[in-house]
Amino acid sequence: MKAFQIYATETWLLIAEMGPYLLLGFLFAGALHRWIRETWIETRLGKPGLKSITLGSIVGVPIPLCSCGVIPVTASLRDKGASKGAAASFLTSTPQTGVDSILATYGMLGPVFAIYRVIVAFISGIAVGTIVDRFSAPEMRKSPDPTTAPEPIPSWRQSIRYGLITMPADIAVSLVIGFLLAGLISALAPDDLLSNLPGGVYTSILLTTLIATPFYICSTGSIPLALALIDSGLPVSAALVLLIAGPATNIATITTMRKTLGGRETAIYVASIVIVSWVAALVFHQFFDTKVFDMGHLHEMGPTIWNHIAGAAMLAMLGYAYWTENYRDRAMPVSASGDWADDPEKATLRIEGMTCSHCRQSAVDGLTSLPFTSHVEVDLKSGNAQLGGNGLDRNAISDKLDSLGFSVTDFSLQTRENN
Repeated sequence: MKAFQIYATETWLLIAEMGPYLLLGFLFAGALHRWIRETWIETRLGKPGLKSITLGSIVGVPIPLCSCGVIPVTASLRDKGASKGAAASFLTSTPQTGVDSILATYGMLGPVFAIYRVIVAFISGIAVGTIVDRFSAPEMRKSPDPTTAPEPIPSWRQSIRYGLITMPADIAVSLVIGFLLAGLISALAPDDLLSNLPGGVYTSILLTTLIATPFYICSTGSIPLALALIDSGLPVSAALVLLIAGPATNIATITTMRKTLGGRETAIYVASIVIVSWVAALVFHQFFDTKVFDMGHLHEMGPTIWNHIAGAAMLAMLGYAYWTENYRDRAMPVSASGDWADDPEKATLRIEGMTCSHCRQSAVDGLTSLPFTSHVEVDLKSGNAQLGGNGLDRNAISDKLDSLGFSVTDFSLQTRENN
């Protein structure tokens, strides 16, 4: 019982300390959702070269996309003409930061570390994009479709919903898992567990790389885990590897990007991110590590009453957002009705690989763009989808979803005469 009490206390302290910064970050995320539109990005990332690569990194740094949500968005950018270098730049910088993660990093690890993390995300995006652009196989360029209608600017209500419902729902599971793992490490690991590893900071960096590279972890969810490892003696410079390589490389990203960028380009992408994270960690260790994060630093002041209120509000927001996105708003039409009844054909299928609202929206946008579809409904939780239209082509549907990193199963087609 005492061990559980210690575990619960350590977990709650992390939640309370991060609560105010995450709440503020979600509000900023809603504002960015209104001002930065995907179609604006797509029209500016199509040409190979440093300009598109730099823009991909600039845009990617503040956008609050999770590690899984950035995959279909990057695939969509590629599908609409973005160069491999620009897509790799966007894919590198975006999951590392986000406005919510930046604010949480500032609150928990201080301004120097937060600024350094942003700079590294920006530079790493340019570096990885340039390397991919330089060594990737030549490709035929695809120009953006000039007939594509401009993406409508969302209302403030829609943007606030994105910041307070959609985005928290996307990262809720990863963030809670990060808190639970961090609390476990803080409760059970001795303060000096990782402080005296043979080889010092170099061994710590290699160990963190082995943890960060294959596993899924979002930029915000990685912060409590990094804090717990630092509190157990891990050099803060080594924790930087977790915050850089963790969100940008995982099995899901590697598998999907192999189809989007190509096998050689994906290998270059992963290797470049790992090397950049090592260089960034060693530079920080050499010039910026002031050792102020040593054992016992996390809770020496203790959270205030406002921290506790913010932590409780954040948990309530995450729970409500997750329930809203995954259960309350899951309505799917079980049969054609209204406008659906006018469609000559209706297809039902299951989409594999969707993990967040961005994935669902990418699937909806991709299916809607097909010339033979007139109605599209996609349920994130189950993966079930329904398409209405005329001349529904299974191969074209599969190819479109495959280009976005998804796959199709359980496809069936009905005509109106058979309904």
